[in-house]
Amino acid sequence: MAAETIGASGYTLEQLAAYQDRGRTPAIPEIDGDPECRAVLDSMGRLGVLSRELIELDTPPDLPESWFQQILGEVARESRAGRDLPLIDAEPVRVVVTEGAVRGLVREAGDAVPGVLVERVQVDLVGDLRLDVRLTISALYGTHLRTVAEDVRARIRDALEEYAGWTIGAIDVVVDSVRRTEDER
Repeated sequence: MAAETIGASGYTLEQLAAYQDRGRTPAIPEIDGDPECRAVLDSMGRLGVLSRELIELDTPPDLPESWFQQILGEVARESRAGRDLPLIDAEPVRVVVTEGAVRGLVREAGDAVPGVLVERVQVDLVGDLRLDVRLTISALYGTHLRTVAEDVRARIRDALEEYAGWTIGAIDVVVDSVRRTEDER
């Protein structure tokens, strides 16, 4: 059975992992130019940060390999284009954006908040006009969690309202973990 490729790049998840391990050099335009590949690579970078954090916390060395496979599977699933979400749906024009692109926009907006690392994003289009968002974040130790969550919500709402004409519904922010230093980003 052939391995599934990511986006339109023609590269597999394993090949992207090798590219990430090499520091994304030499540059491969088919990977760097594909939004799904960039989302996977960015997620791999975040996974590396979180993995180093686990090691620093004296995580038992006998973590099963399946644990890492599950995380990589989640990264690949989240980076998939997903369903098409309508931006304009008026005859004769229909303009859509992929769910993966919206997740990427949400992730970028959340990561822009100082001390925040977005771990997981879920978007749901209710009807054709209301978008609900749920995300899991890691926050920097010492930050006021309620303020961080409010800042994340505001940034995401602004980014989505600028991007599309949807009504933005709920933006649920779950703080899953707290990091000790910004370097763990």
